[in-house]
Amino acid sequence: MLNMNPSETRPAGPERFMPDWVMGLVVRVCLVPGIWMWAREHAGSWPQVDPGLVAAAEVWGLPMMSAEAVAFIAVWGGQILCGFLVAGFLTRLSGLGLLLGILAYLIWVSPLAWPIAIVHGAAAFYLFARGGGAFSIDGAIVATAR
Repeated sequence: MLNMNPSETRPAGPERFMPDWVMGLVVRVCLVPGIWMWAREHAGSWPQVDPGLVAAAEVWGLPMMSAEAVAFIAVWGGQILCGFLVAGFLTRLSGLGLLLGILAYLIWVSPLAWPIAIVHGAAAFYLFARGGGAFSIDGAIVATAR
């Protein structure tokens, strides 16, 4: 007998095996500890940063920015980014910022660290492309707006 129900004849989508809210939560939770620990290690009391990081930023030579600005953005931007990722707020924008930071890291800071940068870049790209999932402030806003 021919099955006339189209929902039963289509193969199961990836949502059935791994929902977006799980992937978004897992990616966010996996990125936060490394970024947070690095940023806290190089942070002083607000708005100070570790003088060693400023000296390192002078060596990196990012164009059009002072070493102090680069160190400040890296340290305090990383901590703010972690807060956004934990809450799932502005997740796509955070993913884009992280992706741009990883690109700058690969070009100017440590081109030889490309294996770990690719892993972080893939996670950042997922957040930029798909968002933080339903278990986030962004997901709650989208669900309320429907």
